[in-house]
Amino acid sequence: METLIGSANSLPTLAVGVAAESRREEEAGLFAGRYQLRRVLGRGGMGTVYLADDEFQGERVALKVLDASVARNPGARERFAREARLARRITHRNVARVFELGSAQGRAFLTLEYVEGEDLRARLMREGALKPEVAARLALAVCAGLGAAHAASVVHRDLKPANVMLERGGRVVLTDFGIARAMEDQGSEGLTHSHGVVGTPQYMAPEQLTESPVDARTDVYAVGLLLHEMLVGAPAFEATTLKEAYARLRQPPPDPREHARVPAALAELVMRCLARAPEERPSGATEVARCLEAWLAQC
Repeated sequence: METLIGSANSLPTLAVGVAAESRREEEAGLFAGRYQLRRVLGRGGMGTVYLADDEFQGERVALKVLDASVARNPGARERFAREARLARRITHRNVARVFELGSAQGRAFLTLEYVEGEDLRARLMREGALKPEVAARLALAVCAGLGAAHAASVVHRDLKPANVMLERGGRVVLTDFGIARAMEDQGSEGLTHSHGVVGTPQYMAPEQLTESPVDARTDVYAVGLLLHEMLVGAPAFEATTLKEAYARLRQPPPDPREHARVPAALAELVMRCLARAPEERPSGATEVARCLEAWLAQC
């Protein structure tokens, strides 16, 4: 689900009660006349994601429904619609497909590909550090999906383990483009301005914290964080608040080379991705992918 700083607990008590009642109504029957809700997959600051059966198409989907209380906010509705518009630009096996954007019962919704498996966060919590070859291959798949997004002029801006799905068949799928931004739309709305910092503090790039323009290199920074966590078995930063995250503007990132089990080439790639200045990082996901492929070819 989308993470918008400060929004998760901002609804008044009455609104929360209305939202809960609406959820009970949704979960009781057929939503929008065609979606049979099976169970809740997750909840966030803006809405709820359900596992649902599309009775019209005869397939299982993830149904993301905007909370009624949030739906009354024009800005929230626009962000929700933008998620679908931007995700539709991207066609790639490593990016979850968006099927439909609509409205029913006064609620905006979208349906997207349901990925059966677990997210990377769950795997890391269970296994800790992954074998370097496994980590490199997962990062390579992430870069493939990001490369397609960047080619479509879309920056994810909230890449983190919870948004990387690991399908049971082995496919890696990027999800939740809820705060993605079109590169050509920089500064067109208030998301990256004062009181509009968006993202997850633990995985935000320095330019997000300073509300500077973002581009493909912002996602490269997040790839560096993912690769560090997979190789070391712990996040590079433990920040859970914006105040804690600002410390990385003054302090260098932890060096994976301090861990003997981390191959030197991968550790150096992580440090390049985590450079404070975007111009010192790889130019995009495609360049990171080439580095990973070169290392894997030598294994």
